[in-house]
Amino acid sequence: MPNPSSQTSTILLVDDEPDIVLALRDLLEADGHQIDVASTGVTALECVKNHPHGVVILDVKLPDMDGLLVLEMMTKVAPGLPIIILSSYTTLDSVTGPLEEHGAFAYLHKPINRSEIRTTVRQALKAYTLAQKMDRAHHALMESELRFQAVFQTATDAIVLADHTGRIMSWNKSAELMFGYTAEEMFGKPLTLIMPIRYREAHTAGMKRLQTTGEARVMGKTVALHGLRKSGEEFPIELSLNSWTTGAHPSYSGFIRDLSFREPKKNDVLQSRTV
Repeated sequence: MPNPSSQTSTILLVDDEPDIVLALRDLLEADGHQIDVASTGVTALECVKNHPHGVVILDVKLPDMDGLLVLEMMTKVAPGLPIIILSSYTTLDSVTGPLEEHGAFAYLHKPINRSEIRTTVRQALKAYTLAQKMDRAHHALMESELRFQAVFQTATDAIVLADHTGRIMSWNKSAELMFGYTAEEMFGKPLTLIMPIRYREAHTAGMKRLQTTGEARVMGKTVALHGLRKSGEEFPIELSLNSWTTGAHPSYSGFIRDLSFREPKKNDVLQSRTV
């Protein structure tokens, strides 16, 4: 099924009364809308399946199908498409229940009230445009999250994300392998869990200083420290810290490289031989 642009103003009129169709066409074309016409339920459903529309104006009394059945089928073919019901029945809502439950955007009575039709169509188009923008934003956010997760989980360095209190929010696969804890085990746990005891007091003091004064002595820098595996083993690491703010409080990211398997430099080898 085609996806209509959020800017479309093509309106599908579904009615088998030529006078009604002519009146609506003249009224809405004067407002700059393009008009498609279907006189039967089957034709209307085909139009919705094969062409983009911003609004449908649907008569409930059609020659081949019950209009409410067409309404039900249209909401399945094009979820979210605003459908305005036209009817000469004054008791239709009390018979069928609230038409909003059937997927109708609005319910207007015949004979046509020109001002009411124009206002309702304008509201329907605005609502549809807003819904499409929100849907595109949601999809863009999901795609961005998928791209982030792909990079995050395949990084060779351990990546640890923490909130402003120093508690872990996320932990990639390299971090699992490096420290021996699963992401589930570490969620919500303090960063001190992966630090040797001798670093913890300084870390706690640094977090307090950061929260109260904003002073960050190691943020944006790379430092050589030691990490603590789940097994209790200490190992040398290289840590790069960064921060970002998306709400009331900052969050932190740490990129950690295990230096345990780093090949010694030539100077290190020469020094070891002279000792």
